[in-house]
Amino acid sequence: MKLHILGAVALILSATGHAQADDRTAATANSFRAITKSACGFNMTPASAMRAASTLGMLDLREPLIPAMLEVCKEEIKGNESKTIEIRVPDNHKVMRKVVLERAKWWQ
Repeated sequence: MKLHILGAVALILSATGHAQADDRTAATANSFRAITKSACGFNMTPASAMRAASTLGMLDLREPLIPAMLEVCKEEIKGNESKTIEIRVPDNHKVMRKVVLERAKWWQ
């Protein structure tokens, strides 16, 4: 009986930890979107920011975030006015990843 209780507690703790990791990714995606909008004027959709954060493994405001922001700014400075921007950035494991970011409408 005690083993079942211990298993249930372990399951609850693992689900709680997984939910917290998702919250960190969502918060980092929101920060990534705000930073790119203020730094270089690229307004991406929230779904694109979330997709980039999960693909690149952005769990905090350090390693994959800054190179991704610099790549977005580089494309924006080139004068890329298309609906999507494609960037290639190393993720948190130093593997090059390709991410497509969609430009948001002006009201989003």
